[in-house]
Amino acid sequence: MKKLLLALFITLGTQAQAQLWNVQLDEDPTALGTGLAGVAWTGTEFWCAAWNSADIYVADANGNASTPASFTISGVTGTRSITTDGTYMYIGANTSSIYQVDPITRTLVSTINTSVTNCRYLTYDPTLDAGNGGFWSGAYGSDITSVDMSGTTLSTITSATHGLGGIYGMAFDNFSTGGPYLWAFEQGGNSADIVQLTHAGVPTGIMHDATTDLAGGGAGLAGGLFICNNFQTGANSMIGISQGISLFSYELADPPTDDPILSSLDIDAYVVNPSNVDVKGMITNGGLNPINSIDVKWSDGTNTYTDNLTGLNITMNGSYNFTHSTQLNVTSLAANSLTIWIEYPADLDTTNNTLTTAVAGLTSIPNKVTVGEEKTGTWCGWCPRGAVALAEMEATSNFIGIAVHNGDPMLINTYDGNLGTYIPGGYPGGGVDRVLEGDPSTFSTMHSTRVTDIVPCAVNSITANFDGSTNKISVSADAEFFGNILGDFRLSCVIVEDDLQSTNSSWDQVNYYGPGGSGNGTNMSFPPNVNNGFSFNTANSPTPSGNFGGYDHVARSLSNNDILGDVGSLPSGTVNVGTYSHTFSDININTLSGYNDAGFNWTKTHAVVMIINAATGEILNAGKAALTSSNITASWDCDLVNGCVDPGTGTGTYNTLASCTAVCNVNAIQENNEFAINLYPNPVKDVLIIEGNYTSANIYDVFGKLILTTEAQKTINVSALSNGVYFVNINKNKATTIKKITIAKY
Repeated sequence: MKKLLLALFITLGTQAQAQLWNVQLDEDPTALGTGLAGVAWTGTEFWCAAWNSADIYVADANGNASTPASFTISGVTGTRSITTDGTYMYIGANTSSIYQVDPITRTLVSTINTSVTNCRYLTYDPTLDAGNGGFWSGAYGSDITSVDMSGTTLSTITSATHGLGGIYGMAFDNFSTGGPYLWAFEQGGNSADIVQLTHAGVPTGIMHDATTDLAGGGAGLAGGLFICNNFQTGANSMIGISQGISLFSYELADPPTDDPILSSLDIDAYVVNPSNVDVKGMITNGGLNPINSIDVKWSDGTNTYTDNLTGLNITMNGSYNFTHSTQLNVTSLAANSLTIWIEYPADLDTTNNTLTTAVAGLTSIPNKVTVGEEKTGTWCGWCPRGAVALAEMEATSNFIGIAVHNGDPMLINTYDGNLGTYIPGGYPGGGVDRVLEGDPSTFSTMHSTRVTDIVPCAVNSITANFDGSTNKISVSADAEFFGNILGDFRLSCVIVEDDLQSTNSSWDQVNYYGPGGSGNGTNMSFPPNVNNGFSFNTANSPTPSGNFGGYDHVARSLSNNDILGDVGSLPSGTVNVGTYSHTFSDININTLSGYNDAGFNWTKTHAVVMIINAATGEILNAGKAALTSSNITASWDCDLVNGCVDPGTGTGTYNTLASCTAVCNVNAIQENNEFAINLYPNPVKDVLIIEGNYTSANIYDVFGKLILTTEAQKTINVSALSNGVYFVNINKNKATTIKKITIAKY
């Protein structure tokens, strides 16, 4: 928590030691209801509005639900913002109207029609219309418009003037020195910024990211904003909702004149022993006055080193990246504990001047493999773009994708229920190694950012087997550590299956949204007659169509039913240099998530083993291995499209490939231009075998790009292709048979 100290003088008297951004309240809004966006304090209670319903939830000053817990106002639904003139409450519901409400009777008094297309954010301003009062309103990155109490437009602050891209809430401030001001609650990527504007709409430079000091952490969506002087005695308050994360109140006060902050460090936690390590970090100016010089110091517990930085010009909210003139000398595999701090004579708040870290030496640097976890579900109309991103990443050898399902038969309660702790927000959602989060379409960017991080361990020697006689999966793996690392580390295993198909109607239809659609997905194209489970318009502005019938990378089982891994799988306390083996409990396939809906195909399944820091949830490193089988008798089924296929379960109709091919050949002749072809092995590593009569074969990637063309018969060398899913168009005369293959170089 950041505390900025300055006395604030207002007409009612003096507030001693007012602290801008001091957290007055931080409560989970989902304890009240879901979809809460708008918020106001009536003087006795909170009104928290659900944007997707007519419900307004009520809480006391501590954020606890009142009795009854909610109410509705006849004639008002979808409330996004709430403001007050001291007598009435006024509501913006993303329409062109402002709704006047009696707070005592909770009834609609009147409707004020405006020229504002969407009154999403709304705040009352008593200084408008020559002191007669009015409102500021608008939506997202559009112009901010002021209207009088009858709805007539008074003025406009253009989007070019305010420069904000996603305003969700706004509040009028007549308390801060130099005002009046407007405060905008803006969603900006992974931050939710509260930004101060002049009355003319120009940013003053004072802002705060509400994801940095609230209990819910990052990824909360901006929401409503409300300013008052009657929430806490003797203090002004800025109240808001970070959607799904926090019902909060910050103290509203003037920023201090001088407040340098040591805001972050940029020091690798692990280096090759021996090494000289730069001590680097960032200084941010939280005060009004510029910083021209400052001392940066660090200590290893024995010695202290000082660097006098001069010739600076760090303005308010500006930052400076420093590299200390003295390096840390790492000479052992033990952790080196460091304390770094700044000293500034005029500093009014020294509580934000110090950070600590540790640097450990390693015998060598292991290869880093990242894990991307997609939050998805068969019901989710926006989620296929995450599947597209995972398909795109299949060819990346040091990336492993897992689709964690919600609200459908593929749900693993513990996995889905606890993943939000590390990948906050709704669906679709995604994260890499549980340290980065964002839209799943950005898996590639997140992977590129994370894969360069140095970690102290690696996953080796994974063996994964399916026993057809017992219907059990067994997995064992080695974790190798390259330094003497102190912490709570565990091994975790996820069984992941590709190309799941529903066997009943319990999987909902979902839609794919292409460019220009509300899902902002990634455009896709496939080879002719191949849809890989997707179907959609190919017009310039695609609209939802068809359904999504196949699911890849699906998490089917989570070891130990614990998202943080198997307790006791690694030593507690210091894990010394060496290799540690662990065997996961056998998994009966009948207990797999969604087994009755999709069955199980071991040939399309692999085990993902991860080393996890149980204290933080961070995935340090990972590996995967395809399942091998034992006690499975070869058998074949005749598929008129794909030819003779071994289901891998020992339950195929035909005991020999020849007997199956004879039947499939006869039936294929009867099926117009279809012809019998058999491909194996699948997954394939280097050489693909094609049995049957054909003239040529074309191999496409999942985006429809032609990768390879050949007229080779029976054997095709695919060793040059990267891991991933491909489609083989096998041609004979004017007929084409299409097969899906997976290249896996485990």
